[in-house]
Amino acid sequence: MGLVSMDFWQDQYLLFLNYVNANFQFVLAKLLYAGIIFFITYLLLKLRLTLVNKIFDRSTHDINKANTLRTLLLSGTRYVIYIVAVLTLLAVFEINIAPMLASAGIVGLALGFGAQNLVKDIITGFFIMFEDQFHVGDFIEVNDQVSGTVEELGLRMTTIREWSGKKFYIANSEIKTVRNYNRGHLRTVVSVAVPFEEDLHSVFNTLDEVCRNITDAHADKLIKLGNGSFVEVPQVYGITDINKDERGVVFTVTAVVDPTHYWFLEREFRRLILECFQTAGIALAYPQLNIKTARSLHGIKQGGTVDYS
Repeated sequence: MGLVSMDFWQDQYLLFLNYVNANFQFVLAKLLYAGIIFFITYLLLKLRLTLVNKIFDRSTHDINKANTLRTLLLSGTRYVIYIVAVLTLLAVFEINIAPMLASAGIVGLALGFGAQNLVKDIITGFFIMFEDQFHVGDFIEVNDQVSGTVEELGLRMTTIREWSGKKFYIANSEIKTVRNYNRGHLRTVVSVAVPFEEDLHSVFNTLDEVCRNITDAHADKLIKLGNGSFVEVPQVYGITDINKDERGVVFTVTAVVDPTHYWFLEREFRRLILECFQTAGIALAYPQLNIKTARSLHGIKQGGTVDYS
């Protein structure tokens, strides 16, 4: 019995060797073709990167828009190369894709519901590009939740780098509202509250001095017209609120600035306001508690006794 079993396995081994010998060249050729396809795919990926970079490196117009088109084109061509490579490999190994294509309708129906978000992401990405909502390099705020610099705008998602360094991947279909800080010009709006007891004329003059200092020190960061004059010089907008949270009077200063210097000038405004107020002896408003209100809240009468009734 043992000899019969051994003869059986020897026969199977010999059949396997005969098959390998007979089909060695065939298998080797298929593997060689597959290697060539992988190599060509690798070269195409590198070539498309080089060509796209050379095309957009010559762009002297809108750099942010050029970078956006660059990332979108790289993303789209990568998908095309991968799909062509997979189909070519299937053809090399003589895998009939006709049944796969015939069943695509059934598979597509099964996966349709799951692919809805993917289709929405791609369509939304095209509309973002078509409507020119933002570019790579723009500082934006998405859905009043995430703010940062756009690093990539792809077919399916947008990546944003927050100021702290965190990177957010947001599906295009999830982008509902966009606040873009890199379009045209921006207006810095800085408010400061002072107590009711302060001399309002003194406050106004001090803020006016702050605006003049900003104009003199940072004229290169303000938006100018073709004749060299400012679109809107830093100025005291006026009293914009009274009795704000029962603290005092609110003054507001404004300036039309270049988007790249928006945050810097807001910080400069606040620093100069604090320094000039300290020099002029002007106090900043803060919450105050009225004595009569406090007594009423705690049930304390004028005589000092507490009303427990």
